[in-house]
Amino acid sequence: MTRVTLTGDLVVWDCFEQPYCTTRDYTAFGPFLFGRDQYDKAVQALSAKIAAHE
Repeated sequence: MTRVTLTGDLVVWDCFEQPYCTTRDYTAFGPFLFGRDQYDKAVQALSAKIAAHE
């Protein structure tokens, strides 16, 4: 799991955790930063592909 934070220009993925394996340490994993416009376009494209297969 991760926290996804949306801002005007960025999408940030951070605070990763694995709820089924709580002994794993993800503190050094991320954060991952994505440009908001590019991220939104990628999510829209994926959503359209999924909808086409329903």
